[in-house]
Amino acid sequence: MAQSEYDVNPTRMRVNQDAVMPQDPEAEASVLSAMMVSSEALQECLIDLDPDDFYFPSNRTVFTAMREMFDKNMPIDTISLADYLKSSGELERVGGRSFLLGLGNNSLALVGWRRHVEMLHRDTTLRKMISASAQITALAYDAPEDTKEVVDRAEKMLLDVTNRDVHKNEQSLEEIMADLYEELGQNAANHDKPLGVLTGFPRIDECLLGMRPGQMIVIGARPGVGKTSFALNLMTNAAFNGASVAMFSLEMSKVEIAQRLLAANARVGLQEIRSARIRNEQWPQILQATNDLSQLDIMIDDTPGTTVTEIRAKARRILRGKPLGLVIIDYLQLISPPSGGHRADSRATEVSEMSRGIKIMAKDLGVPVVALSQLNRTVENRTGKRPQLSDLRESGSIEQDADVVALLDRSMNEDEASREDRPAMNETTFIIAKNRSGALSDVPLTFLPGSTKFVEVDPFHD
Repeated sequence: MAQSEYDVNPTRMRVNQDAVMPQDPEAEASVLSAMMVSSEALQECLIDLDPDDFYFPSNRTVFTAMREMFDKNMPIDTISLADYLKSSGELERVGGRSFLLGLGNNSLALVGWRRHVEMLHRDTTLRKMISASAQITALAYDAPEDTKEVVDRAEKMLLDVTNRDVHKNEQSLEEIMADLYEELGQNAANHDKPLGVLTGFPRIDECLLGMRPGQMIVIGARPGVGKTSFALNLMTNAAFNGASVAMFSLEMSKVEIAQRLLAANARVGLQEIRSARIRNEQWPQILQATNDLSQLDIMIDDTPGTTVTEIRAKARRILRGKPLGLVIIDYLQLISPPSGGHRADSRATEVSEMSRGIKIMAKDLGVPVVALSQLNRTVENRTGKRPQLSDLRESGSIEQDADVVALLDRSMNEDEASREDRPAMNETTFIIAKNRSGALSDVPLTFLPGSTKFVEVDPFHD
């Protein structure tokens, strides 16, 4: 009887172990030859390549020796290289002097060495993908209880592979100025088109010039001031202006967010929506707001305890191919550290790593990332309770990593509002405390607590 496909033990299914890993011995030898006969090739290859880019141990050893000699300011030629390898006991292992002489006499390597460097990068990436796939398979076969940890580690492995390549980012000032001039011309010709994602608050947009791709924007506030409500206002405003938004809510559920969005846009009290005590005359407003919100390109993820790696992977998938994107995280201190990895020795260190990860994510995805942040309780003990940069909870690195830091300030009771140095009741000050690309400013906003709506105060009208 022929063996059925169902008789195959799936645990034994694996990649053909006889298959040859991606490699190219001729390209490796060509690159080493170019490094030996050309100082230009030597220096560029030492920047662009790592020892892991060479599959064969002998080639890897030669490359490492050349790098060490360069660091020590030693001349790199056939005789000097042979002597250096001999002193470390590696000369015969790489093939002896005859092997090095063959490399040094290959002047034709100078013709295509740059292309060969690209081939080495390609093969290395493929090898790392194969290795990562094998590790992911092994993790899955272990059948752990926490599959979330497996997914997190798998995503991190793949991201490490995709981000390993060294891209040449250096440009001459001449090229940079030419690109800038062209960009200025395009922006001037389309002056009505926003330069970034709009917040929907004109004075804030005027100060920030829109939220730009690659920016990390931190919005901090004391508990209860309304940072989540402001973020939701910002999210819908951005979406109404054409942005695609990925929101990661680590505090509120999707239903709670939907309730707040409906209350703010229908101008109906949040408590009325929560309790379903809707008056007849309010239903048209609710229907209109429901239809309007349904047209927006917004995705909400309320997975608790998510990591920066997970957020990055999900945001990449959500915003792929979208011309104008925005990521919102509510809030930074609720992000979990990487699963299964080395835990930092303090919470401040963990938050620093998360902050750095968010900044890298913003640059990698090419979109602005808005991260909400709690403030330290020390602000409660000050006579003047106006928040400042140093109040960002748990880590000063948040301030360093962020391109823009805004702080929301609102009086929490009548006594506090009666003071001259405090905002009036139901008035919130949007404090731009850090702005790498523009001015610092205070923008007054009116907060409508019933509908959790923020409205910019018109300075020319009472």
